[in-house]
Amino acid sequence: MRSILRKIDGRGYKAYKELLGKREIIGDYRLEFLRIQGDPFATPSVISVQVPFEIPEFSRNTVGIEDFIYRRVYASLKKESRRLGEGKSGYLGLPEPTNIMIRRNAVHLENNLQIMFYIGLPARHRKILGDAAERMIYENIPRAMKHALEFSMDDMKPHAEAYDLQEELRSKLKDYGLVSFIGDGSILPRKCGDCQEPLEGAVPFRTPDPMRVKIETSFGEIEGMGIKRGITAIAGTAFHGKSTLLNAIRDGIYNHIPGDGRERVVTIRNSAKIRAEDGRSTRCVDIKTFIYNLPTRIDTGCFTTDNASGATSMAASIQEAVEIGIELLLVDEDTSATNLLYYDERADAILRHKTVRTLIENARDMADRGISIVIVSSGTMPLIESADDVIVMEDYRPRYIDVKSQKKFCEYIPPKERRLLRMGRLEKMKIQGSWLVSKQLSRPIRIENNEQIVERAQANYIAYILTHSNFSGLKMSEIAREIDDFPDKIYRVKNPGMGEVRGYDVIFAINRIPEIMVR
Repeated sequence: MRSILRKIDGRGYKAYKELLGKREIIGDYRLEFLRIQGDPFATPSVISVQVPFEIPEFSRNTVGIEDFIYRRVYASLKKESRRLGEGKSGYLGLPEPTNIMIRRNAVHLENNLQIMFYIGLPARHRKILGDAAERMIYENIPRAMKHALEFSMDDMKPHAEAYDLQEELRSKLKDYGLVSFIGDGSILPRKCGDCQEPLEGAVPFRTPDPMRVKIETSFGEIEGMGIKRGITAIAGTAFHGKSTLLNAIRDGIYNHIPGDGRERVVTIRNSAKIRAEDGRSTRCVDIKTFIYNLPTRIDTGCFTTDNASGATSMAASIQEAVEIGIELLLVDEDTSATNLLYYDERADAILRHKTVRTLIENARDMADRGISIVIVSSGTMPLIESADDVIVMEDYRPRYIDVKSQKKFCEYIPPKERRLLRMGRLEKMKIQGSWLVSKQLSRPIRIENNEQIVERAQANYIAYILTHSNFSGLKMSEIAREIDDFPDKIYRVKNPGMGEVRGYDVIFAINRIPEIMVR
């Protein structure tokens, strides 16, 4: 590499291509260039580093260890990154991790430790700065790796064990008839609305006795509140912790790092947070169980629009989730179309036509079919009365209420399964803010409406999957299963900055592509 850099110093930027595939051993590290950017302003080049590493005996799953190392590599590269010219010149780095522990393709343990990251090969006026590149490769990168990997097994063990405990808790939810579990002592409130850090001085979670569950694990008995299968309402006045509890349940599909406060909050993976999305695109979604008898005679058994309303968008999102096997729906009254949630029967006296069959009317039959619902209400009695269990939040403390439902329910009609006929070729799909964009899309996909996508790396992976996959001819459920059954496929992607996603997350994006054709 050194001889190549000295040879191409001062030449046009594309001469950096001579580094592609070149390998070199520097100390304990074997370096290799996997991709070379064509321009200093383009996405940075990719370099890999391989290091001997022995997996410790205390670890049951390498993902927790990989996550621990990723965070150290991210911090170390950030210290070594500096501007050395124009564009991305001098950059060393990876997407910033949040408090969740997931597979990220930048760090992988298999026989040895493989680390991938971005390197902005330096240039000025699009001419190669060979000396600066040489310092990055022979000084900055080895120093960053040395600092990142200077840790003891005792440093890493709590991180790995936190991952293993949460995996074990989640794996036992079905045995206990639960969809979620919140451990006693958990700190659920966050420092701010968009913050990951726990709120200092927050009230630790304490389980009301009727909902107390003890789960036996290899780490000992864990005690807390179990959310049973069926319908659960979270009620209470404003600012007392209803949405905070729901958000913790929502994020419990992921494992959390030590110190997050939610290390003992777990939820079944196949859950979905549902909300209204005015203006979203839908393609042939069967929503007739919710929306029917429209005066325009629109076929709600194959509902298609580029501009869904609050109620139709939410109905479509519910049916799309059920279609691929989601077993838990999470709903917050504040972000919902209220006319889809409940109906005030006192309106019968003045209304002659009913076009919406509410979620609550469908809820009992949905629960009997294995689709549980957790719903937040500020005090709407039709929602509260429909529940099997009611939790009232007061000063961030849960109180259990025994409500015997007298509500009338109707038969829920599951959606017809759809097959993806054509998705179209989405070239160079990328992330702009919280949008997925491509020149082939007539409008961007607003993935911020999927509240369970929490890292930029996850959005990157969705964009990669949609760009490089051909799902034509498969059912939506088959596409989701292909993603869920083979999570290790992420390690095959030779472009760092990718984070693990669920099949549901990919389907969420596909369902919002106006150009798709389904049957």
